[in-house]
Amino acid sequence: MEFSCISLTTDYGSSDAFAAVLKAQLSYVFPHLTISEVSHNIRKYDTRQAAHVLRSSFRFFPPSSLHLLDVSSSSYAARGHLFFAFEGHFFVVPDNGVASLITLGEPVLYYRVPEGGSVHSGSFRMLTEVLPSLAGLREAAEPREALGEPASDVFLHLVFVPFERDNILQAQVVHVDGYENIITNIDRGLFKRFLGPQDAWQLLLKKSYNDAATVRGLSNSVDDVEPGAVACYFGFDNLMQLGIRCGKASSLLGMKVDDELFVEKWRV
Repeated sequence: MEFSCISLTTDYGSSDAFAAVLKAQLSYVFPHLTISEVSHNIRKYDTRQAAHVLRSSFRFFPPSSLHLLDVSSSSYAARGHLFFAFEGHFFVVPDNGVASLITLGEPVLYYRVPEGGSVHSGSFRMLTEVLPSLAGLREAAEPREALGEPASDVFLHLVFVPFERDNILQAQVVHVDGYENIITNIDRGLFKRFLGPQDAWQLLLKKSYNDAATVRGLSNSVDDVEPGAVACYFGFDNLMQLGIRCGKASSLLGMKVDDELFVEKWRV
């Protein structure tokens, strides 16, 4: 199998040698590939943040990129790692449910990565187990040749999907970024399908802010509104976001990951 480049998404941080060691060893296995670091600052064991960050970025990489994600706790260590293809890209992730958060439950074939064996410390599983298997995968024409038959006992997370009820689109906060902008799971296509050509709409806030409990109208970005005002816009990943110019939306609006939000429409 041919990969175009490699990306890394981990919770290793920048104060230890884990990221450097993994990148160095990957350069031996794939000497001609560019290795890009999406982030090593995922919150420890936070698979939801890791999945969101990678899902938001992987489409910007060339097709056939190999995306390595290593964010997991020791309670899932015995389950090992998975390899799968999705939207023209390849992924290697722990079998802890993060795969289903990347694919949002879309059906894919998962392959279990066999233990490769290594002289290195056994506590660094991406290095000791995954890397030797990647070398074999590079030589295979398809995943079955190196990894065997698809796995049938993969750990999956339930994924909350926005749904419409009585002219209300119910959705969820899926991420709060470093600027405290609020990212929802309403994508641009879903929003367009929800609204008819003669529909008006408003986003219902969790609590009143500046004497208002709703947001109406889309902006191109948070810079389109006055300082201190709430902006509703679609980000680079085509997900609806809420931001406050010169302010922290998550704190000021009292909204965090998993909070529900509602878009209400009516005919005008």
